[in-house]
Amino acid sequence: MNSRLWKPWLIATITVAVIGGVIRSVWQIVVIPTPGTMLIFIPAILAMISGNAFLFYVVIKLERLSSLLSLTILTLILSGGMIAGIIHFIYFIISPLADPFWSKLISACILSACVSGYFLLLWFLWSLRNKRQSNG
Repeated sequence: MNSRLWKPWLIATITVAVIGGVIRSVWQIVVIPTPGTMLIFIPAILAMISGNAFLFYVVIKLERLSSLLSLTILTLILSGGMIAGIIHFIYFIISPLADPFWSKLISACILSACVSGYFLLLWFLWSLRNKRQSNG
């Protein structure tokens, strides 16, 4: 893990996923501007942005990310995101209901972030394996 490329890559991957979620939440508020919708989605937007900031902190403090539990949770999150991204992609891109531009943008953001996250996780695990083998 001597390369400094992985930290910006991880931050960009997470940020793209958060952007997709925030755009979807704001869109929901605009389409159905009821007090109930705002009560649900404004905290959701704040939670996504706060979660993004927290993950930046975890990336900066790498020790928290190298445990097996952290990597398992990260893999589950990416798996869920990948499944949601594929379903969203199929439903909103391929179907004739894909009129709104925002559906296509959200779908592309979620799917590209998950694919990028998977490759990043594989690279991270591979480098940990190589580091452990070289240390004996």
